[in-house]
Amino acid sequence: MTDSGLLQHYLQAGETNVSNLLLHHYKELGMTTSQFVLYLQFKSYQDRGIMNPDVRTIAKNLGTKERQVFEQLHQMMTNHLVEQKMRKMEDGKEDAIYDFSLLINKLILLNENEQAITVNVKNTNSRVETFNQLEAEFGRPLSSMELQIVNDWLDKDKYSAVMIKLALRQAVMNSVLNLQYMDRILQSWDRQGLRTERDINEHEKKFEQRKEDGRKPEKKTLKKPKIPIYKLGE
Repeated sequence: MTDSGLLQHYLQAGETNVSNLLLHHYKELGMTTSQFVLYLQFKSYQDRGIMNPDVRTIAKNLGTKERQVFEQLHQMMTNHLVEQKMRKMEDGKEDAIYDFSLLINKLILLNENEQAITVNVKNTNSRVETFNQLEAEFGRPLSSMELQIVNDWLDKDKYSAVMIKLALRQAVMNSVLNLQYMDRILQSWDRQGLRTERDINEHEKKFEQRKEDGRKPEKKTLKKPKIPIYKLGE
């Protein structure tokens, strides 16, 4: 896939604009500031369909010498950020173009790795927070077996930290502070497809309302005594 094709695919996937992403990470890819600006020069022409811009024009735009542009391109080729490819033109002739697909591939991979790291850090923080909440309510550290149960909830059962927090709230409200009780609550929610905080809160609200309605005494209608009707004159 060409540089423009990779770029289009990346943008269609809803990712950040590649140029903006590169602005923040080009040094991590081993690029110098001069090489970054040089890439933007080539990209500006290639985005307009000029796949093989005149190096002399680019050198003039950058206020540098043509030789320095070639030196930068050679260094980028050595670092596997760009390569020269032959393309066939409409008239059957061929010319060499600078293809930056290697650079885009490295940038996409770097971004995906950073996103994965961010997700892992977030999950780790959420897990630690869950352990802390449980230990705070239990008033003691969790045992190794209890830690394994909670880890299984998160990893095997795919219960979210929010679900566990709400199950803990139910256990506290009912004064049944143990993981077995919480496990029954979580399984019940899971069977009913209740996974978000909103769905669980609405379900619990309806449940409490039904309990409240069941406690209300039925209103008895007082029967009025029958009064005999007498006809006057009888």
